[in-house]
Amino acid sequence: MSTWTSVSKLSVILTSGYQNCNIYANGRNTIGVTINVEPTDEKGNPVQVDPQHLVANLWLIDYVDESTLNWKGGSGWAYTDTANKFNATPGGFSESAEAAANEDRTQQVTFYVYCSPGMNVKSIGVRVRTDSGATIKSSLNGTYHSKITLNPQTAVTYMKGDISWDYSHTSTKYGGNTKYVTTDAWNYYLALKVVDNYFVTFSVSSYFSEDGYDGFFACNITPDSRHKNFYGGYVWYQEPHDSAYYSSQDGYSSGEIVNFPVGNKWWDYAEIYDRKYPERYLCFTWVHSTTGGDGWHIPNGPLDTWKEWFRPMIVAYDMYGNTGTFWVDGSDITSALNIYDHRL
Repeated sequence: MSTWTSVSKLSVILTSGYQNCNIYANGRNTIGVTINVEPTDEKGNPVQVDPQHLVANLWLIDYVDESTLNWKGGSGWAYTDTANKFNATPGGFSESAEAAANEDRTQQVTFYVYCSPGMNVKSIGVRVRTDSGATIKSSLNGTYHSKITLNPQTAVTYMKGDISWDYSHTSTKYGGNTKYVTTDAWNYYLALKVVDNYFVTFSVSSYFSEDGYDGFFACNITPDSRHKNFYGGYVWYQEPHDSAYYSSQDGYSSGEIVNFPVGNKWWDYAEIYDRKYPERYLCFTWVHSTTGGDGWHIPNGPLDTWKEWFRPMIVAYDMYGNTGTFWVDGSDITSALNIYDHRL
């Protein structure tokens, strides 16, 4: 049985096909790097190596000093075997470590490189260890001299001026039933307005998560004498946006709103994420709902006062892993939904 003792080919290239590119130094932007290696036996004949075994015996290294990059590290230059949501190349293109074989017996492994703030330009090579214990490198002083070069760019922090905060009236399932309740709802959409870029994921905190009230973060029931008006705010944080709230019955994404099962026996659903590319937006819904008789009944669900609110904090991530942090003030729910920059 042949033993893997050497390689007849060892090279590294970006998955984009280029030898150099930019990378955002934010610890999240990952750049795909493909290693091409042709294992050989003691007679110099090609030998096929198990893909997982091959991955375990390859390392990305500094091209000059041959130090190893941090495997799944939290600082400096690091790399991993799994692509994340931020695998886009600044000014270019991009794509678990997988190994594949070409017809010429060359096998390929793809890793993903990232770096923390403050890093300098890095030229990267590769080191391989064979089953015979031999170590072969593609480096300045190695047997091979293939390399890729990554140029760190300062991470971007988005502010309110970089985002759009558009709103429009949206339909509700029972909003036209004016015998007992009249409901109007408006969707607000948080999005990035930078050319050729967009938000790809959002982290949201501070909201109710109980069944029937998921995403509910603010209400004010007025006036004090009759309590006929319900003003409420909802954030639809679940991902993926285009399916997390999808209703096969209604044929669109809907969020449960105005949930008063005790006393009023009323609840409604608003149409949400009603625009193209819903994954690029974070949808909020502002509701004004009126009822007759003795007004709205509380307690209901998490509601035990006429006015209560959270201030949801949103961290929005673009396709490169750059972020913007914002918050929506639930205390002024009777007028609109207002968004603000988060300042430490």
